[in-house]
Amino acid sequence: MSRPLPPLDLLIGFEAAARQLSFSKAGNEVFVTQSAISRQVKKLEEFVGSALFERRHRSLELTETGRELFEVVSETLARLSQTVYNLRKEPSHQSIKISTTTSFASLWLVPRLARFRELHPEIAIHLEADNRVVDLKQGSVDLAIRYCSSDQINPQTDVCLSTEEVFAVCSPLLLRRSGRTINCIEDLQHHTLLHLSDSQNAWPWLQWANWLNASRPSVPVADVGLRFSHFDQMIHAASMGHGVALGTSPLVNHLLDEGLLVAPLATRVKSPRSFYICQGARPNEATNLLVQWMMNAFNSPDEPLVPREALPYQLVVNAQGFSPAV
Repeated sequence: MSRPLPPLDLLIGFEAAARQLSFSKAGNEVFVTQSAISRQVKKLEEFVGSALFERRHRSLELTETGRELFEVVSETLARLSQTVYNLRKEPSHQSIKISTTTSFASLWLVPRLARFRELHPEIAIHLEADNRVVDLKQGSVDLAIRYCSSDQINPQTDVCLSTEEVFAVCSPLLLRRSGRTINCIEDLQHHTLLHLSDSQNAWPWLQWANWLNASRPSVPVADVGLRFSHFDQMIHAASMGHGVALGTSPLVNHLLDEGLLVAPLATRVKSPRSFYICQGARPNEATNLLVQWMMNAFNSPDEPLVPREALPYQLVVNAQGFSPAV
């Protein structure tokens, strides 16, 4: 620099002494002795060429030069301190904006996010849950988990998390309360069925009529009971014992593991859709960590992937039923 500046430690010692109007208090603040502060101030006065303090009996007062210098030094050190703090803080702060369906968010992602946060507390998560498809090229979303068929994704960049199986689920409380077991599909006639509204026929594989027709065409469908506009609400009602619903793997797996739901029948029907991870236009270290964590979660022993190919309305298995514990 064309104009030399005094050493920074002299300015720090002077600022503390000018604010405290005490060499001893300033020394305590910056962890040096009173005499060290006195020497720093004297060196700064020699550098400036003017007295900065009026040294009175047991007190200090700033001179006019001291007051002028203190105002500038105090403001400069404060700005410098804040700037350094911001620069040190910024690299450790990362955020991910995730777009997904309401059902996937509430039934799969939210119950498991605590695990990811324990591993990466420095990453902030912004979850945007609705059923619209966002344009990832716009850059406002970092990651999308989409529920769609294979012809709606880019096989070069998008990753399949899991296929989907549809099966009957209910609360153990429902079976104990009613005293009626569900050992075969015909036993469903004695229970309230929970329905998912689908006026546009968007999810025919989640409708009781289609599911029963794919497995046991002779069983009639009871259209009475409860009807829901959102899948996650229907599953919540099933876990509270309001009736039998059509659940899907992987969304209800954790509820089965926790005993909030049971799958009384081994009959499972494949749906034509799967769950895919679609990354945004600018993937970064944080999104890569989240993608890897989700892949590990889907492949872990407590949440296994279904290895079979997804075929519409394919009957997987029809085996023994379930009797509730007394």
